[in-house]
Amino acid sequence: MPKIEIDPELCSKCGTCVTNCPVGIFQQDDKDSVPMVGDTDNCILCGMCVDNCPEDAVKHENF
Repeated sequence: MPKIEIDPELCSKCGTCVTNCPVGIFQQDDKDSVPMVGDTDNCILCGMCVDNCPEDAVKHENF
């Protein structure tokens, strides 16, 4: 199971990780909240969350 974390200190709450994840790992309750990492069992290790985060807030142990 991949380990994915979002650094709340770096996150701008833009939702880019939510919209770019092809398998829907991330959920964001509203635009003022830091996205939450859901079930990482479905992660396909594509790196879209890491590559597209403008704040470099998404950390993935395999990237």
